[in-house]
Amino acid sequence: MDKKQLGLKLSAVSLAVLLASCGGGSDGYYNQGSSSENSSSTNPSTGEEVKSVNISTIQLNDLNGNVTQIITSEGVTAKVKVTDQSGHGISGALVTFTATGGVIFGSSNGAVLTNADGEASISVTPENNNTNGAYKISANADYDGKTVAAKEVSFSLQSLNITLENLSVANTALESGGSTNITLKTKNQSGANQNNVAVNFSASCGIFEPAIVISSNQGNVITSYKAIAANGELCEGQAVITAATNGASAVPVTVNIAAIKADSLVYTTTSAIDLGIKSSGSAASGQIEFTLYANGVPAKDKEVQLSIENVPPDLSFVSLNNRLPQIIKSDSNGKVRVNLYPGNLPGPVEIKATLVSAPNVTAISKDVKVSTGRVTQNGVSLSVSKQSLRTDIDGDVATIIARLVDRTGNPVPQGTVISFVSEGGKVDPNCATDVKGVCSVSLTTQSPRPLNNRVTVLAYVEGDKDYNDIDGDNLYTEGKDALTSNIGDFFRDDDENKLYTLGEFIYKKAVGTLQCAASAIQQPNVPNTCNSDLSSVLRQQLLFSFAHDTPTFVWNSGFEGNGQISKGNGNFSFQVFGNNQKTVPMPSGTTISVAVKDNTDFKPTATITPDSKDASKKLLKISGAEPNTVVKVKIDGTEYSVSIDALGTGELSLSATVTGSPEVVYQNLSCEAEIRSGNLTVPNAMSLFTPASFQNIGNGVVDYTVRLKGCAQGDDIKIISSVPAGKTVTSWLDIK
Repeated sequence: MDKKQLGLKLSAVSLAVLLASCGGGSDGYYNQGSSSENSSSTNPSTGEEVKSVNISTIQLNDLNGNVTQIITSEGVTAKVKVTDQSGHGISGALVTFTATGGVIFGSSNGAVLTNADGEASISVTPENNNTNGAYKISANADYDGKTVAAKEVSFSLQSLNITLENLSVANTALESGGSTNITLKTKNQSGANQNNVAVNFSASCGIFEPAIVISSNQGNVITSYKAIAANGELCEGQAVITAATNGASAVPVTVNIAAIKADSLVYTTTSAIDLGIKSSGSAASGQIEFTLYANGVPAKDKEVQLSIENVPPDLSFVSLNNRLPQIIKSDSNGKVRVNLYPGNLPGPVEIKATLVSAPNVTAISKDVKVSTGRVTQNGVSLSVSKQSLRTDIDGDVATIIARLVDRTGNPVPQGTVISFVSEGGKVDPNCATDVKGVCSVSLTTQSPRPLNNRVTVLAYVEGDKDYNDIDGDNLYTEGKDALTSNIGDFFRDDDENKLYTLGEFIYKKAVGTLQCAASAIQQPNVPNTCNSDLSSVLRQQLLFSFAHDTPTFVWNSGFEGNGQISKGNGNFSFQVFGNNQKTVPMPSGTTISVAVKDNTDFKPTATITPDSKDASKKLLKISGAEPNTVVKVKIDGTEYSVSIDALGTGELSLSATVTGSPEVVYQNLSCEAEIRSGNLTVPNAMSLFTPASFQNIGNGVVDYTVRLKGCAQGDDIKIISSVPAGKTVTSWLDIK
């Protein structure tokens, strides 16, 4: 062996000895590298080749060095020896100890390196001094890839006879909610200070942080006591503190806790409170909450006075009809809850809470009001995303939005339900309003489809009739106040005749025989079913069209015969319907446009001939001109105008003294067309009259006027109807 090799081996030995001298408790280990069957390794202590690795039986020694199989809280040392085939100790072998449970090893991973004699040792202590039972410990040695396992050894855990002494409190007089330190010592049966003992603390009132402490540093135990119960309540009076461990307890100590002294009031209702008026149909009362605190902890059983600060004149609190100050004690959580009973007048609500023992401690309710009432007859507002749907497909959808307010214009209570029924298609049966008094349903095209393509949708909701508050008390009083438009039973007016027809949906609830307001399309009403009550089922009706993609044209002024325009200049008008019965417009979003193509180019000629009937005259004759126009002709600097008939000819009588060649002054006219009135796009919302009125009186949604300029027979004119995601239809018109 040369000096270099010897130096490497000595360095390895030195490093192994150095690591082992650290007490065998290192988390790391010295790795000489892996070996294979064909490679050899040497023992750092002897330099001899290591052909096999051996390990001794595990030995447990107590603090006095005696062999034992019992582990107490004092702990033991586990030892093994790793040797080669010659029985020489191997330095730097990695030994890993494991146990079936109950103990903690002296290194975080239970591994240590052997020292120069091949010995490995590690401390073994109980996880808990109160634990007992039997377990097994094992060890594995690894040197240069060669591993060997020691035979398992059984051991038992036994608890010591522990005593708890010197339980003491740093401060025996505390404020309610205050804290102090608690200390004691743990000792073994020999009277020596004993570490690693779990001590449990408890009290007749109060909590500990922590409640279980493991003794350390000469058996010392320290924790913090707080005069606050486990449920968060404050302690007061005497509290008895005890400490115990397995089989032992300390002499209890007592602390004196001052009476609870509240020092703050807080309004603790977490959300805004919006109460409905008494007749709103919503909850008849509401509740708000204050919380009383002492040292930041809820204080129970303390007197708080409640009084009105700013509320509507008919609101009562604490109990129904009470408006006088009241004293209430805080509950076990420091809460003071106040019932509110709204009247019929809206307004803000401010209730003041005052601590009786300290009048300067106060709080006032926030964001509480009385505002919400039942929906009123003139507070039902329905709007639609579109009113004319495509009937040629299933699934075209219109959204109906309901907005409901009470008599004062405030949103109705959240969850107010409005119902819907439909003559055709499918409509959602109902919706419930949100906090803004708004909800929506969908109307969808499908069967059934009414023959006249008109669909009646009826909405209804429980609410109040509209009335004039003659006595000004914001409350309807029968005999004093007057209903403005009395309503009774109602129906869905499918045939739009404003009268109930057998077979139509009808809603009967009103119990009365009084005369009702006249029935209308928007508000159908069954005659003589009204009463003088305020409450009623409010109703509102909408009309929709289920229109076809193919337009139906009606040609009005400016036409001679079907689809034939009387002249190429001036206006003509027409209507566009979404069905043959002419009862509905085209689907919403349909565009109507007009286009032209100028196909005519006229080149008139002018001649002068003697007038055969009058020798003093000459005739200026025009031919080949654009029909129904005027041609200008210059003769010797003088301009003459000649009217042209439908055949493109014309003549003008001139004096026989006129001389010169005629020159036609003519500019060929270009055909132009422009829609002057009518919806270029069929609107989403529209006024749908009854079928008869829709046809005969007319409706701006179907009426169109076009102006022509410079057009003549032979020019092309077309009306184009284009339905979104549907048909585009072109209608050609001829000029007579």
